[in-house]
Amino acid sequence: MAGPPVDALLGTWVLSSLWILSSLMPLTISICPYRLLFKHPFGTSHGLRDGTDALFIRLEEDGVFGYGEVTLPPYVKETVPGAMERLRVLADQGPWSTIKLGEALADHTFLDDMPALRAGLQMAYIDHLAKNTYSPVYQVLKISKPECTLAVMTLGIGLPEEVLHKLQELPGTGAIKLKVGDDRAPERLELVLEHTTAKVLLDGNQGMTSVPAARALVERIPMERLIGFEQPFETGRDMDSAELSRVAGVTVFADESLQTEEDMAQVAGSFGGVNIKLMKCGGLDRAKRLAERARESGLKVMLGSMSESSLGCTAMAQLAGLADVVDLDGPWLLKNDPWKGISVVDGRMRVPADLGLGVSPLHDLTYSGA
Repeated sequence: MAGPPVDALLGTWVLSSLWILSSLMPLTISICPYRLLFKHPFGTSHGLRDGTDALFIRLEEDGVFGYGEVTLPPYVKETVPGAMERLRVLADQGPWSTIKLGEALADHTFLDDMPALRAGLQMAYIDHLAKNTYSPVYQVLKISKPECTLAVMTLGIGLPEEVLHKLQELPGTGAIKLKVGDDRAPERLELVLEHTTAKVLLDGNQGMTSVPAARALVERIPMERLIGFEQPFETGRDMDSAELSRVAGVTVFADESLQTEEDMAQVAGSFGGVNIKLMKCGGLDRAKRLAERARESGLKVMLGSMSESSLGCTAMAQLAGLADVVDLDGPWLLKNDPWKGISVVDGRMRVPADLGLGVSPLHDLTYSGA
């Protein structure tokens, strides 16, 4: 999947300034492995887990820092040790500069076998680049300013008696994403409908067994409160998603069925929307292209995450101007988020107006050379 030329993304004047800046001091790559811990064990149809392994990347050149995040749930192929080793190999291929890294990222073969690592490195690169050009990231990406949007908060699979307590812990929100696919999902759904006025987004994580079972859940929700149903069935059963949309009148969003830009044609024939995630697609540049392709195909766009901290979620929120649904609640599910970024005010998500990604560390992290 070929990326746009660097000069098409940045403009000649930006490139000229980068050549000057990159000649002053070599770009250094540092890493910090980190275990993100959930406030409560988080359940999906993939299983129950207490946290997610992550790797924070720091780029430094001429006193300017750029930060990126690689977050890897246990059901993906990439691992933090593998990402660290790959970065060490890249560092040995230096010296690096901002301009050299930008040229590498524009090559579609660069880290194409490790999309999450590419996403984290590209995140750090564009954060550094935006700060160097005194811009927020959304301006560098040439998209509209992210406005306040409805904040979607997730309830994982668990016991129904835990629902009310978890709802009290979440910030005030107008939308709940409910993980389903187990036998007790109807009970949890009824509690959400009874005790909140929030809109509801169902998420099957490929765990639904049949169209009738999925339809039965949809029909419990008043249509004015229904956002959609995310990936109810396993990949390879996309026609069942199309059938669910037809019989239940619900927007079905592709998640696992959408990995790369090449999947878009198939998805457009079976789904009404797509959930785009940085760790799957490989970076903000690719996420932007996916969102634009989706809109051209008449699909709704959801911005999602894979339990990233405020760093990764704030990065993805830079694309909110292209989205219909923003599902970036990872920071509110964590008890040890080391970053400050997006916030929720009056039920709506706000993106920092600062330069770069707009994030800042809450405490010192220990980085070492890649």
